[in-house]
Amino acid sequence: MTSPNVNHILIVGVGGLGTHMVHEALERELTVSVMVRDRGRLSTRLDADTIERLSRITVGDATDPAALDRAMQDVDVAISGNGAHRRMALAMAEAVKRNGVQKLIWPAGGSNAMEEDGVTPAYKKLMESWPGAEQAYRAHQACIDAIRGTGINYVIFGPGRMTPAGRRSPDVGSTVRINRVAGMSISYEDAAWVMLEAATTSGWDRELVSAATPH
Repeated sequence: MTSPNVNHILIVGVGGLGTHMVHEALERELTVSVMVRDRGRLSTRLDADTIERLSRITVGDATDPAALDRAMQDVDVAISGNGAHRRMALAMAEAVKRNGVQKLIWPAGGSNAMEEDGVTPAYKKLMESWPGAEQAYRAHQACIDAIRGTGINYVIFGPGRMTPAGRRSPDVGSTVRINRVAGMSISYEDAAWVMLEAATTSGWDRELVSAATPH
């Protein structure tokens, strides 16, 4: 279901995922603001034309309440480009609540979804081939718990490994699953589509979703 009142998106952190989310949001003709720690580095991520199209650039630390309050003025939905950072997750969630932002979209990990039985966390199966799976799960789960604890509206996206592909898949939407593992590999382009779809629609609100780049 489309959320008709979502127009102004704030993207916090313009790295690999954040860069692609900026492009995805602008392609959807949304008003896009960003929050970054280093204004100078933004030009290494986005070209001059894209920067010119941004509504607002806030320079600050995403764990600083005052900086977050400045960034979230007149924003409908806040999206994080960074995951596995509990202090940032909590600070952003509290700022969303404080500033009347409709919801927070947060990237976690594929290890935090469930296996097909709906009971077993995916990290337990992944431990067979990935020794760090439990550690990653716990780091992401701490963020998820912090966000949920504030009582705000949210969508958690649990992707697998993200890499650039150079284009978005036309049918990535068909791979989206709620609280189940869709796959452990997704392109930045497809991940950005899922994050923006979560921001601008309501069907996944208060859920953890996963997706994978179709092969």
